[in-house]
Amino acid sequence: MTDAAETIDDGVGARGFLARLLRNRSALLGGAIVLAVALAALLGPMLAAKDWRSTDMAFVWEPPGDDFALGADQLGRDVLARLLTGARVSLAVAGGVLAIAMLVGVGVGMLAAWRGGWIDAVAMRAADITFAFPELIIAILVAAMLGPGIPTVILSLAVVSWPGIARLTRSLVMSLRGELFIDAAIACGTPGWRILLGHCLPNIVPALIVRASVGVGFIVMAEATLSFLGLGVQEPLPSWGGMIRDGLPALRSDPFLALFASAALGATIIGFNMLGDGLRDLLDPRLRER
Repeated sequence: MTDAAETIDDGVGARGFLARLLRNRSALLGGAIVLAVALAALLGPMLAAKDWRSTDMAFVWEPPGDDFALGADQLGRDVLARLLTGARVSLAVAGGVLAIAMLVGVGVGMLAAWRGGWIDAVAMRAADITFAFPELIIAILVAAMLGPGIPTVILSLAVVSWPGIARLTRSLVMSLRGELFIDAAIACGTPGWRILLGHCLPNIVPALIVRASVGVGFIVMAEATLSFLGLGVQEPLPSWGGMIRDGLPALRSDPFLALFASAALGATIIGFNMLGDGLRDLLDPRLRER
């Protein structure tokens, strides 16, 4: 009887979440943009008629037309093919940064909240030092010291991304420590690591999902900035930031390269930001009841 009731409750909860999702325009539009970018990155080789690496000097700065749907760049390479490959690069970098930042930030935040004392003080002071400087400046300094490349971009952006996740995790775990189910687990002699992983972590996952979805927009923008400055993704691998930089010298005569790359970058950032805002409204019980 209990299992049947739980199944009914789960079904109602799932239907309720779907109904709220369909009413949330921000989440729907943001999710649609993110899905479109993800599909473009996944299906890029099949969507583009030409190879993103092939050059043809006979088509330098070729305008959009039958041969090149979105034109060709300064080396006669297909802009559409490079935009689609750039989407794959941006999402791959964002995934790597999120994986490292989440692992370090959640781990440090939970440990600081649970143990307190000098561990909490050291972790939060390290986060404060990072927050004292603009995130992009720190990322540029780290990338300049380590040299350009995708691993450098992932590491430099992870360095500036984990403190915010750690602070959020710490505050969420500290708010849970006063709950009765945590006191009951402690009274039963449950080890601290098991309480954190089995009781605290499942309860803070929705907030972490919202934080991650909003953070992807910053990561994509920061990766494009580093590539624009020559500290990120290197040729011949395309990056939206690098394409914008390459299109600036011909912005007046042949603006399509910089404009299309800027549009792809802007749409992706807006999509992730809207998705994050929508998920916050859907997953926050205080906002849900309004």
